[in-house]
Amino acid sequence: MAGRFFWYELNTTDLEKSASFFAGLFDCDLLQSEDDDATFYVAPKGTESPLFRILPIKAEEGTRSHWIGFLSIEGLDQAITQTQEAGGELHLISDDEEDRQPGDARFAVLTDPQGAVVNFHEDVPGLPDAGDGLPEVGRLAWVELLTTDREAAAAFYRDLVGWEVGPEHARGEEGMAHALFRDGRVFGILRDLPSGSPVPPHWVFYLRVDDLDRAVAHARALGGFLYEDAAEVDGGRRVLMLDPTGAPVALWAPR
Repeated sequence: MAGRFFWYELNTTDLEKSASFFAGLFDCDLLQSEDDDATFYVAPKGTESPLFRILPIKAEEGTRSHWIGFLSIEGLDQAITQTQEAGGELHLISDDEEDRQPGDARFAVLTDPQGAVVNFHEDVPGLPDAGDGLPEVGRLAWVELLTTDREAAAAFYRDLVGWEVGPEHARGEEGMAHALFRDGRVFGILRDLPSGSPVPPHWVFYLRVDDLDRAVAHARALGGFLYEDAAEVDGGRRVLMLDPTGAPVALWAPR
């Protein structure tokens, strides 16, 4: 089904630091990729069912650690064209991979017209929906798009994947926002990027923890930076932070 975030990955400028941080945060094992010894999967202890992947990127000028969500798309080529015509940019496409095999799913990494990074991935029947039900620890519970132009971003994603965008509403100090719906169910919000933000427009992925206070203490001890304090939200508490390599991420614990 198009329009789902079904997977997410951390692209980091310091693989060892990121792997240690998130394995400790979620009390998980690190699994090394069979195909690439510089890539790790974070998985619940004693299992081989990965929660997400951590892979290295070069720490060149202007390069930041960042999370990428995999968004299922129907019609990849049309989605790329639509994004570019709206002002977005194509950075990578799977068609250029040397080791591609017949039948491999296609994907493309782009920035949307406001600059948020996203991975458009061909819709594959049977993919799990990370947003259904109460997620296990370390899995996706909620998404937010922090952007510089809410109206333009709302129109772009509504036209691209058919999301319903709710009316503008106030979220206290966070400013104005819009709820995002898929098939009548709220799965995230779209809101203003805070003035003076150290990072450009981006998707924030809320990962579940059992004990938010413990997670916050762990994050601070290993160099994480909380740029928004813990707050009560529907169904639980959340905190927004930068991990030790500067990648924005959020933690959420149910009541």
